[in-house]
Amino acid sequence: MDKPDFDKLYISAYKIDKNNDSKVLNIGPDFLYKQRSILESKRKNKYDFNTKLSYLALWPLIIACNYLKKYDNASFVQEYIIPNLLMQWISRNSNENVVGIAYRSTKLPANALGSRGINVVLPPKVRYEEMANNEFCPNLAKIFKFTLPVSWQVLKTVEYVPESVAQSDRENLSRRLRRRKNRELTG
Repeated sequence: MDKPDFDKLYISAYKIDKNNDSKVLNIGPDFLYKQRSILESKRKNKYDFNTKLSYLALWPLIIACNYLKKYDNASFVQEYIIPNLLMQWISRNSNENVVGIAYRSTKLPANALGSRGINVVLPPKVRYEEMANNEFCPNLAKIFKFTLPVSWQVLKTVEYVPESVAQSDRENLSRRLRRRKNRELTG
């Protein structure tokens, strides 16, 4: 998906059922990618020692799943070998509550700056007979509630402002943006 055709792109909103105990294997946590000072890491210790030790044990797998392809137009892409094997393992272990993988995108430069470059893959855990009788994977359909897909072209014509943003916040933001634009124009 290097350069998707936005004319063919559809978007849905997903919401996870809070009562579900499914887990996603996160092989792209922020502490592996961000440089922090010692004082900052002591103040914001989001991950405990055991979690960090677990990631250290998974480090070879994390590196293997972040392999960058050498040639963009190569017919064989070796960067997908290990991630595909990992996905097969998750798909076949239907008794486990791990339903997918979250990893950092290798397509975005400086993807350590926030959660914009995180991919989540949720493979179906079904047999062929179940897929023939269902439109979606029944196991994944139980986890999510989602909206019908909307065309990107339709969506970009709508001006969306989140409900959580108060009118005064929008006005303040608008004023700040106007001031910044005026400063750029006047020098």
